[in-house]
Amino acid sequence: MNKKMTALALLCAGACVTASAQAKDLTGWFVNAGAGSAHYHATYDNYDLGSDSDTSFQVNAGWRSQFIGVEAGYVDLGGITDSLSASDLYGTGYRSAKAKLSGDGWTLGLNGHFNPTKMWYISARGGLFMWKVHYKESDVPVMGTTQHYSYSKQSTDWYAGVGTGVDFSRHTSLGVNFDYYKIKKYGIDIGNRVYTVNFEYRF
Repeated sequence: MNKKMTALALLCAGACVTASAQAKDLTGWFVNAGAGSAHYHATYDNYDLGSDSDTSFQVNAGWRSQFIGVEAGYVDLGGITDSLSASDLYGTGYRSAKAKLSGDGWTLGLNGHFNPTKMWYISARGGLFMWKVHYKESDVPVMGTTQHYSYSKQSTDWYAGVGTGVDFSRHTSLGVNFDYYKIKKYGIDIGNRVYTVNFEYRF
């Protein structure tokens, strides 16, 4: 998947560079933000944990030289909560349990913004994803006090994405993005597919 997503971003960038001969010069600083949904499939030690989705948001800032630049940002991939009742835990000595798994991270990579026409743009991005996964669990025994557990794991993987939309002016854009964020270490393997609506402002 790593090679496939990288190839997709590079192919998009290469095609758009060719189409950008008549495009605007976007040299300068930029900021953008997006909100939407993250859809993921997770495994732990090769055990299938299934698929789910949650709200996601991201913010980025960077600098471009004409059409290609560098970016740094933050992404919140949302989380999932699972609860068990007394009937689910019958015979275990617990009357309820609740667990939450969530993820977020920082990004650092390349960013391209290309204009096949005056207003229509295509974008591509990719680089390092410095992620952290958070796990919290609360177990309520039949007798005794509630037990709390939590841990966090972190490492560095990669991200890549493509987008398209409209440049309303030299300074503002609105579009849609598809981004893929990879989390794989400590037996955890989560591929996050994130769909967002993005707004960008260029200084």
